[in-house]
Amino acid sequence: MMADSRKVRITLESVQDGSSHTHAYKGDWFRKEKSIFIRYIEPAVEGDTEAGEIRTLIRFRPEEMSVVRRGAIESEQLFVPGHRRAGSYQSQMTSLSLEAETLRLRLHAPGEDGVMKAMDTLPDQLPFTLEWEYELYVGDQMSGRFHIRLHIQEEQN
Repeated sequence: MMADSRKVRITLESVQDGSSHTHAYKGDWFRKEKSIFIRYIEPAVEGDTEAGEIRTLIRFRPEEMSVVRRGAIESEQLFVPGHRRAGSYQSQMTSLSLEAETLRLRLHAPGEDGVMKAMDTLPDQLPFTLEWEYELYVGDQMSGRFHIRLHIQEEQN
């Protein structure tokens, strides 16, 4: 039987229209029924008076994923492959209605040979990678195309 919760290291790789960014966080990973959850805090950005910390909760099921952020930024987004889903984004500066058209949503985990493979089921062990690609729309205008990889591995003491 798997532990209900694990401390994890999270590496977030984000590519937007060819521009790449990588961030590292510490967080928690847990399973409940037919979903896995990843929880982490994005720390406040030094020198940015607008930005406080942001608590992020990702819920993944093989057919959909939601990302909810609370704090200096409040946002909710749902990713369902082959569909466009409404979401929201709010900061001190602006409030937007968004839509994400999900092109791809996959979970990769090491197979018996140790090679990462796309999985149709939830992983019962670490490490694994969530990968999704989407086009973000504000109103009817596409504002960007994103490719995100979230690498999850157990925190080493």
